[in-house]
Amino acid sequence: MKELEERCLRFVLRHYRKNKLDTRQALKAFKEKHRMAGNGNAVNRYVLTLSGLAAAVLLVFVMKIYLYSDAQWTEVSAHERPVACMLPDSSSVTLFPHSSIRYRVSGRCEVRLEGKAAFAVRKDKIRPFTVSGRLSEVCVLGTRFVVDESREDTAFVKVESGRVRFSAAGQPEALVLSAGMAAQVVKGKPKPQTVRLPKEVKKGSFVFDNTPLPKVLDELSRYYKVKLVADRTDKRLTADFNVRSLDEIIEIIEKVLKVTIEKQEE
Repeated sequence: MKELEERCLRFVLRHYRKNKLDTRQALKAFKEKHRMAGNGNAVNRYVLTLSGLAAAVLLVFVMKIYLYSDAQWTEVSAHERPVACMLPDSSSVTLFPHSSIRYRVSGRCEVRLEGKAAFAVRKDKIRPFTVSGRLSEVCVLGTRFVVDESREDTAFVKVESGRVRFSAAGQPEALVLSAGMAAQVVKGKPKPQTVRLPKEVKKGSFVFDNTPLPKVLDELSRYYKVKLVADRTDKRLTADFNVRSLDEIIEIIEKVLKVTIEKQEE
């Protein structure tokens, strides 16, 4: 009987489709396949067995979906200042201000990124490391790189060491980038392109060279997700800011240019 039950189970697993398993039809097909003689009590018993097995299979699927989806995702966020964290596979991540990641580690390490982050990934040929954003996907085996998804229509990646595979989200065509290379994905375009990144993306800082103040404030507003306005717009700024709190940057600009800068709701 145990062997027969196992054969029934294998049959159900092979033919089960959600909301479409007719246990009576399944039993009939099973009996015809194995030349089993009909018997009223046996028929009822096998129908119940198949129904129970189907329910059990469905329950296992539901449990797996529950246990291996959002229940295992961990979230880390950065607000005004950068945040560094270590993932379970010993890879390190530095989140830029107003950025966040959600990650989980199973057969591989999966990271979902909002904003911008720098990664240092341990080399592991068995378990690849992937980073997914709204616009792009990065797959690596061991490297240091920066992914910038802070813009609405463009995502960047810059490789500091090792190699990465960079593609538009959900698209098959990819670029393989090595140390010193960078690429971008533009919203609506299926192919990534190699680029020369702006200085603030490459160095994690803001570099202004005789830049009009309105352009400076636009760049800071986009990065820190606020709207900045000054009481004077005829000034120009030459400065190099490492990533720090916005209030510190505003204070420095106000003192150097003798202007007043305000934050406004967008």
